[in-house]
Amino acid sequence: MPQYQVALILSPPGWQPAGLDDVPPQLGEPVDFLETVDDLFCALGQAAQYNEKADGEHSRRWAVVCDPDGPSRIWSHARLCTPLRYQVNVIWWPEGWEPTGPLDVPNCVWRARGDETGESVSYPKAEATVQALNRQCIDAPETTWHVVAAVENEPISRTVSYDPTGTESTVEVRRMHVIRPDRGSTGDCSHCPAHDLSCARAEWQSMMQTASTRLTRSLKP
Repeated sequence: MPQYQVALILSPPGWQPAGLDDVPPQLGEPVDFLETVDDLFCALGQAAQYNEKADGEHSRRWAVVCDPDGPSRIWSHARLCTPLRYQVNVIWWPEGWEPTGPLDVPNCVWRARGDETGESVSYPKAEATVQALNRQCIDAPETTWHVVAAVENEPISRTVSYDPTGTESTVEVRRMHVIRPDRGSTGDCSHCPAHDLSCARAEWQSMMQTASTRLTRSLKP
């Protein structure tokens, strides 16, 4: 299971963050670490709380979230996870599952269809969009359902390959977290064929998956 670390950096003079999880365009090495936790959103909450209260002699100190065991193009010791990008993704509607509201997310999340190149929006907008789309799904049942997903900043892997036609292909894999909003629930899976399994009783606020992006370009002049 991955761990996440809240690191303190010195923000550059004049930099104005767009949000509490924003990151300066150029980073120096961390000056301190607050804590290491197992949950991304726990680390994100601690970083946001620190950034909201930072003042006085620590006014230039800014908290970011990183993965201390991940590869990075920025730091040699940690992969930068913030800022997170939020987007609306689609999942398959599980057989036998019924939502009690438009923000419900089933425990057995069928892999979300989407990648980190999808349109990025603020979390409030992503939640509002999911709510509106899923209301339509409830009124006219479909085979799909919408969820909010958060995508981490740096990829966990990046592979570059070349083929004889002179094409370069880059595949990046990022961690993506399907979020169950505070106003959502697990829904009703009592009619699911697997309703006696442990997944029917699980409780979680986010579920980690991965998203792959493939980019190609021609190397021919």
